[in-house]
Amino acid sequence: MSDGDRVSGACSCKVGRTAGKYGLDGLDERLRERRADGASLRRLETVVNEAVLQAALEGADTDVLRDAASIYRNLTGEDVSTGVRTETEAWLSRVGVDPAELDRDFVSYQTVRSHFRECLGVDTARERSLSVDDAEGTIEWARSRSQGIVGRTIERLDGTDGFHCGSVDVTTVVRVSCADCGGSYPVERFLDRGGCDCETDAQTQ
Repeated sequence: MSDGDRVSGACSCKVGRTAGKYGLDGLDERLRERRADGASLRRLETVVNEAVLQAALEGADTDVLRDAASIYRNLTGEDVSTGVRTETEAWLSRVGVDPAELDRDFVSYQTVRSHFRECLGVDTARERSLSVDDAEGTIEWARSRSQGIVGRTIERLDGTDGFHCGSVDVTTVVRVSCADCGGSYPVERFLDRGGCDCETDAQTQ
């Protein structure tokens, strides 16, 4: 059996443990191929997590066919409302998939990078210089996670003494302010314009 054909769980990192838990045979070979085709670590994070979700669904108590990619997006997408995320988690619970356990088993792109470098011996140096696209992906992921955490926390409060709420949507607004030039921008605008005015101000002095 080749390294590419084995279950990735043969290594002890989180990617390996998760692959072993869900029986993801050939995951390492798939990751190698996608990496060779130019896939970013962020994209490979999604590849792993969608595979985990697909395996969980295949073992679930349901005959309803649903696209793992769509479900994953509903769970983690930055532009997905708290209501949609909550409905998706509720559906998973009904068919026997624990959404909290699933979330714990999902991996980050940093974990994928460590798996490549420490377990597969693949150099990921080409991504050490962060691109704007990579930065946007990281920020969107962090914002989505924070919105989900806040939304679930509020929903857990519903019905406790003195606290009531309806169906809530949580929106996180991120601004970047520079103490040097005084500029302040929504993070999307900050990235689109290439940062603040510090370099421009320095050139005009």
